[in-house]
Amino acid sequence: MRPIFAAVLLAAVVPACAYDGAGLEGTTANPLRHDLGHRAFLDLTADSQVAVSASTDHGPLDGVSPKVVGGRAVLRATDDGVVLVEDLDVALDDVVVPPGTIGTAPLHLTEVVLHLGTQIAAEGDWSEHSVIGAGAADLLLDWSLVLPDGTPYPLATQKLRDQMFTVVVDRTDSGAITAHVMTSATGELRTFADRVTLSDLQVEVVANRAVVVE
Repeated sequence: MRPIFAAVLLAAVVPACAYDGAGLEGTTANPLRHDLGHRAFLDLTADSQVAVSASTDHGPLDGVSPKVVGGRAVLRATDDGVVLVEDLDVALDDVVVPPGTIGTAPLHLTEVVLHLGTQIAAEGDWSEHSVIGAGAADLLLDWSLVLPDGTPYPLATQKLRDQMFTVVVDRTDSGAITAHVMTSATGELRTFADRVTLSDLQVEVVANRAVVVE
């Protein structure tokens, strides 16, 4: 799959889900549920990946791949065991679309960020040290076009609504937490400028605990 996090991706916006709950009681016997009873702030790792195929009438576009350069995830569990991904920000490196693809000049995209438009609420299947669940949320793409004078010009947010996510969270005996947040969308997603077709989105975010607060 040739990721070209170019000119358009997908994403979505919808009013944020109104989940509350003070979290799980500290007396619970399950250490992971105890830890997620308060918000866990996790840093994205270098294992995180985002990919989407791009093609033109002349075939696939090669050599344009977005690299995850930072971000964070915020997770919490409710009293009834629902895992909430309250925040997910995935910062991507700049993308340069080769000249001749859309116009005579290269297309330089910057400030490319994937994030949630609504939180993920995943019904958790719990064990002592792990939980897995799935839930739908909106996925957003923010991005800017670099103008000839070097100034970033914000472009319209791209939207992918009600995207299904899988959430897996593991805890080691030492208390380290790792979360995997994954989603995919197959088939054609969008055509940009009547020349570039985007398809087959794959997102796999890997995040480790930085701190646990609240």
